[in-house]
Amino acid sequence: MKQKPTLTFRLESDFYDRLDIFTEKFLTEGLNTFRNEFRNIDSFYSAAINDLSSRDDHSFRRTPKAFYLVEAIYFKVFDEFNRDAFNKAKDTVIIMPQCLALLQDKCRRKRGKYGKICNHCTPNCQINKIDTMASSFGVETYFSKRGLEKQLGKIKRIKPSLSVIGVSCILTLASGMRTARELGVPARGVFLNFTGCDHWTDKPFATETSLSRLKAILEEKYGISYSPA
Repeated sequence: MKQKPTLTFRLESDFYDRLDIFTEKFLTEGLNTFRNEFRNIDSFYSAAINDLSSRDDHSFRRTPKAFYLVEAIYFKVFDEFNRDAFNKAKDTVIIMPQCLALLQDKCRRKRGKYGKICNHCTPNCQINKIDTMASSFGVETYFSKRGLEKQLGKIKRIKPSLSVIGVSCILTLASGMRTARELGVPARGVFLNFTGCDHWTDKPFATETSLSRLKAILEEKYGISYSPA
């Protein structure tokens, strides 16, 4: 007798009705839970929609508020799913955006093997603080490149047992983690506390991230207590 195939999933007749109900509840409760964090997104979105200039990042800037919530949840699912594999990988690198640099376009970062690296030019710069922290765990840090797949792929060829911590905004962190997954690199991440790059403002300014959360990820993996000066 021929065995019937095992279906990975099978939709019931009322699947879409239940999905509608769940999605509406998820968005309503989620956007209410994070209303303080997301309170300026609608006005920014409206301004971006009405911006008829020739800039090339319109589609990115014209992201509705609901997608910020979806991407934040996507990040959280990835972060938990990758946790065990991340902790077991031999090597770790941290990929950080240029917008964290206190001096912005005057940042004195220098060329490294896998991307630009911190030159420790400014003590109060978060890039400097993160690099100093990471060094105490034997972890390397790099400024992100537009071609993340190429950047991580190059590192992985030299460090095959590789994990990565990404620091990025809500709309780009999960996508970076998806790229890492395609390369077989378990990724965790930390959001920027706010945005300040040229996608979001006419006059870019330095952003910030949670150093304590970054430290907790490193300590969970390496079991080393670190106290910044």
